[in-house]
Amino acid sequence: MKNKKFNLGVVLVLFCVISACESTTADTDSVESENEVSEGYVLYSLIGDTTTYLIDSTGAEVKTWSSSYSSSGGYYLSENNTLLRLGKSSEVNNGTFSSGGLVSSVIEELNDESEVLWSINKYSDASTFHHDFKEVDTNTIIALSWQLREYNNSEYWNEVVLLIDKTDNSVIWEWNAMDDGGIFPEDNDQDDYLHFNSVDYKDGNILISSRGKNTLYLIDKESKGIIAELTAEDALSGQHDATFLVNGNILVFNNTAETAKSAVLEITRSDVLVWLYSNTFYSDHISGAQRLDSGNTLVCSGVEAHLIEVTDSGEVVWDYTIENTNSNRPIEVFKVRKYVNF
Repeated sequence: MKNKKFNLGVVLVLFCVISACESTTADTDSVESENEVSEGYVLYSLIGDTTTYLIDSTGAEVKTWSSSYSSSGGYYLSENNTLLRLGKSSEVNNGTFSSGGLVSSVIEELNDESEVLWSINKYSDASTFHHDFKEVDTNTIIALSWQLREYNNSEYWNEVVLLIDKTDNSVIWEWNAMDDGGIFPEDNDQDDYLHFNSVDYKDGNILISSRGKNTLYLIDKESKGIIAELTAEDALSGQHDATFLVNGNILVFNNTAETAKSAVLEITRSDVLVWLYSNTFYSDHISGAQRLDSGNTLVCSGVEAHLIEVTDSGEVVWDYTIENTNSNRPIEVFKVRKYVNF
């Protein structure tokens, strides 16, 4: 059944009952450790801003980076603690993809002094970076790109996933939604019919979030086949930031879990819900979540610039809202990540 939504009230009651039963068997030290803010620093950038911030749990700035390009998509610390980020140049304001959300033109790597160590540009009327990328290893990144494509006498923004070798900026592998995935526009689809908004890579598997289809696609790199299409039993709606977890499951921010309510879901690769967190936060677009090494989950309600860290039992241990220092535009945060070793 399509457009099915979880009844969050029922799910949360069941979840809290189960969690309460489990907590009675835990020793005192483990309970206390669960109720602490995880160590580390939070990385964030405001959409449209040229500065990226690393803050501690008090909100104090630990480090900042400045760029020539405004923030328009993902940003991460690399394995070498350099900053990798998507940026948007002024040329993106015109052309084929100018109306696209979080359309980008460059992925760049900055050192501690904000000097550019590496970059790759991809923007034209035929194809462009957008939304997200990830570091696969120190020499390789995986990135999302739109491709202008004709189908049934109309033009659409086909999705292409690229593996790029940073040593020479060559494309060493690609996956095409139409050609490899067999995902074609349907009647009445908009030009941006898939709208991929996140990508993750682990052990030869690629995880894609499609907002346009309310679906997560799991792709086998070797065969290029779609090995799973996940919808959380048709509950996903406008979701963002799907990531692989250490336990093999998937974490995702479900933007429209109910009317004016978002949620963070953990689902298995067989599409079974095993964990859910929701309270009063709501963000109808952007946003994300990260499962931390402590077992806590960091939530970013992007439209509200509201950051929350919760335990596995749903207890809030950190609650922080980024201050709006520019009244000329709304504050929005695409996603955040917390890092311990920096």
